[in-house]
Amino acid sequence: MTTATAMRIPEPPTTPSAGRVYNFSAGPACMPESVLLQLREELMDMHGTGIGLLEQSHRASTYDRILAESFESVRACAGLGDDWEVLFLPGGSMQHFSLIAMNFVPKDGWVAFADTGLWSHKGEKETACVRATKKTFDGATCRFDHVPADSEIADCAGAAYFCYCSNNTVEGTQFARPPRVAAPLVCDATSDIFSRPYDLAAHELIFCSGQKNLGASGITMVLARKSWLERADRSLPPLLSYSNFAKTESRPNTPPTFGVRVIGLMAKWTHDFGGPAAFGPRNKAKAAHIYAAIDRSGGFYRPSMRGDCRSDMSISFQLPSDALVDRFVEESEREGLCGLRGHREWGGIRACVYNAFPAKGCELLAEFMDGFAKKNG
Repeated sequence: MTTATAMRIPEPPTTPSAGRVYNFSAGPACMPESVLLQLREELMDMHGTGIGLLEQSHRASTYDRILAESFESVRACAGLGDDWEVLFLPGGSMQHFSLIAMNFVPKDGWVAFADTGLWSHKGEKETACVRATKKTFDGATCRFDHVPADSEIADCAGAAYFCYCSNNTVEGTQFARPPRVAAPLVCDATSDIFSRPYDLAAHELIFCSGQKNLGASGITMVLARKSWLERADRSLPPLLSYSNFAKTESRPNTPPTFGVRVIGLMAKWTHDFGGPAAFGPRNKAKAAHIYAAIDRSGGFYRPSMRGDCRSDMSISFQLPSDALVDRFVEESEREGLCGLRGHREWGGIRACVYNAFPAKGCELLAEFMDGFAKKNG
């Protein structure tokens, strides 16, 4: 066997199995079929114990193994060293905007925000419930059509941290790299974690809810520097304390055991197929099919984002009328292209093509878009 052959990274499946459709949903989203099949087996019998995954005690040796495997898989995918903690917490990412502020911002401190879309906008409001905030970039002034260059971000000096969303699923914009600002970085990477090479080590804390590239909803993964955790407020109740979750290996009480297993399997699946370094070009190639259909439509499809900020995960565009949006959704579903209706607060069409989304689906959607524009344009 040659060295090149030995190092060749396998490709994930490009089409779904019989009876399944192409699921473009923003989340809960498409998962690898191999992971779903493994979970189906484990729901009945986990590791030959005669006890299913959902029935395992979080204090049992079987769960010790599940937790250790999940930590290991996440660390391998993230490429972070021993100076980082991996935490698994119940609930979605939205609660962490206020939770992070409670842990790391003194009561007279403030948080800088890049308001680049719906979720960062909501996140700023959540944070403002517990600590002062300041928008150092306001995307409303450009209808959220791009993420800011460093020069567009107001001075952050004195902020406890600068918070931003690396990918905006509603508007379809994405940061090419972490912002360079005069404050520690905190990132909501829910919708593009492990999707491409990205400098996670530029941050103090990254948080991501599970229903996109990490699998099941109802759980959030946190990556945090140990030195950052040492700054956390020790007076918080234990179940609100990141330090306590680190000290107890993410089980200060009964954790979301199923979600932890799913994150571990999703991270292992991602790592087995080459990790972020391999998925970056794959995801860009997938998204390029859809962007090409937008660009050749002669304005029939109107992208929501500026060309230099296009997301490879979330592709958002408008049609000439709401009636055409309804028709597009109805006809695409008949072709097995599902979950394409845009967010209720944004409208239009949205195609989310996370790591597990099969490549062939992007080609088929682009072909459908060509035909639909020709018939209705």
